Amino acid sequence: MKTNNLVAAAAMMSCFMVSGCAPEIGPNGIPVVDGGPLQCGRVAAPIHTVQGNQAMSPVVGEVVEVEARISAKFIDGLGGISLIADANSEDQDPASSEGIFVRYAEPLEWPLGTLVRVRATVAELGPAPDTQTALIEVASLIQCGRPLPMQPRAVTAAGSDPIEWERYEGERIAVAGPVSLVGNEDLLRHGSLIVSFDGRDFAPTERHIPGQDALALAAANAASQLILDDARLDEFPKKLWHLPAPLTPETSYRVDSQVSGIDGVLEQRDGEYRVQLVAPIAAVAHARRPDKPPEVDGDLRVASFNVLNYFNGDGAGGGFPTVRGAQNADAFKRQSAKIVAALDRLNADIVALMEVENDGFGDTSALSDLVRQLNKARGKERGDYLFVKPDAERIGDDLITVALIYRRSRVKPEGAPMLLADGPFSKWSRAPLAQRFVTGPLDFVLVANHFKSKGCQDADGPDQNQEDGQGCYNAKRVESARVLADWLATDPLKVGHDRVLLVGDFNAYGNEDPVRHLISRGYVDVISAHMSEPAYSYVFRGASGRLDHALASPSLAAHVGGVGEWHINADESPGFEYDEPDYDRRALQSRYRPDMFRSSDHDPLLLGLRLQPQTLVPAPGG
Repeated sequence: MKTNNLVAAAAMMSCFMVSGCAPEIGPNGIPVVDGGPLQCGRVAAPIHTVQGNQAMSPVVGEVVEVEARISAKFIDGLGGISLIADANSEDQDPASSEGIFVRYAEPLEWPLGTLVRVRATVAELGPAPDTQTALIEVASLIQCGRPLPMQPRAVTAAGSDPIEWERYEGERIAVAGPVSLVGNEDLLRHGSLIVSFDGRDFAPTERHIPGQDALALAAANAASQLILDDARLDEFPKKLWHLPAPLTPETSYRVDSQVSGIDGVLEQRDGEYRVQLVAPIAAVAHARRPDKPPEVDGDLRVASFNVLNYFNGDGAGGGFPTVRGAQNADAFKRQSAKIVAALDRLNADIVALMEVENDGFGDTSALSDLVRQLNKARGKERGDYLFVKPDAERIGDDLITVALIYRRSRVKPEGAPMLLADGPFSKWSRAPLAQRFVTGPLDFVLVANHFKSKGCQDADGPDQNQEDGQGCYNAKRVESARVLADWLATDPLKVGHDRVLLVGDFNAYGNEDPVRHLISRGYVDVISAHMSEPAYSYVFRGASGRLDHALASPSLAAHVGGVGEWHINADESPGFEYDEPDYDRRALQSRYRPDMFRSSDHDPLLLGLRLQPQTLVPAPGG
């Protein structure tokens, strides 16, 4: 046995010394690595075989030798390089990739296009099955040829299934575009943007009821999207090197901007397909900012606006940082200026507010502060807002609350306001606030709402994510909708009529169970009834949809003359908010404007109500 081993070893050494000696081929079709020194030109493992044509490599854990050209170097950022097979080594299978990432942290002076040979272990990086095929634990890396010019693979369209991006995993690709920018929430933190080949993508349960159609749209969204990344792992990069222009109010990288000239390596990292850019994006045609609210037909303007944690400390300039919202007095001043600018431009006669600090109604309260600042900005003639004050020190026990403000010259509250603080509103959803308003012949009840969010903290039982697109706490939101409808059916304000308008942040998209329950109880989705363009008030992870709704009883729906959404927030980068990040105060100072853009993360909703109901004229022959 010992003699046979010596013979085998001698044969192996002679094989290394003989040019073109073929190594043993294993059962998986990959040459067996014999442990000797690397030798350029020997039969190597084809990258497409290492990658395979499925989600994960068929040879995970095996040591292989690959000979290919350097297509990108990410040593300082991602800790590795990317390799691409020579054209004569491709297998012509469109389902398999010819590129691969190599984890390698040593300095590497060889230019792009250099032919190299590497011995390393095949691995899948990240939680299965959404992993990145890579070579790790590099044993040896040598140069095997001079650099040659390289062209990235042109990608002109997305596939019909997310798995189809696997065909390009590890390859350097070029997207001429234009493609649509659909998400920018991680631009400052991770240096990333989300683009889609299909234009603006919508939340699946905004377009479809939970079920197969919604799941199909979720898959289509995932298939159409790519994340453009800055090829770095650190958070809050000081320089967004990959943008063709800095993030400024003039170059705002809003959703719906058109992106052209993308060059980078496609990989699957953190469960998502990303293009790690090797060059700055060539061009961005920035979407226009809407500096005026939408025109709505009607005699009375009613708005709904989530003001994103409006907390004013102790109300006397101190008390910061607060539990939510601004972290210091200067940040609060910036936040207040933006919220006031938005409310001033809305010029609504009544505004339902969400996410106001729940600290009562005294002179130092957040609500009192907001109304005071708004009136000051509008001046003596126009600054006539008051707030509705229920008979309670505060509204429920949540940190945030809903509120109603109104112009006393335009509308009059009648009777005492009412709160619903029972059932799901005692702990989970914020207590709704209902008030009767009268102006001329129009007499109606307005209810401000803010249902439980989709976040999963402490969710259990039916409140856990059911993987149907509705997120966590859907059961609580459905219960909130049921209890709310039951309560209003009893005429709690004793108005003697059924003209009711529900507005606010329901934390449910347009076809989710809570909204559909209210519609089943007779309420009319007046946004869908009046808006011809696809509606949205919120953008999350590249998907747009309505979390903010206006639902009217049929008798009041006849008074609705028009509805509009003012897209000043959802499409905007968080980089225009009031926050003062510790990592870059000067950048904030250059971006910040005391205007309405990114005053919140929700877009305000605006309705026009006619004093007289609309008379419907039957169509001829109808």
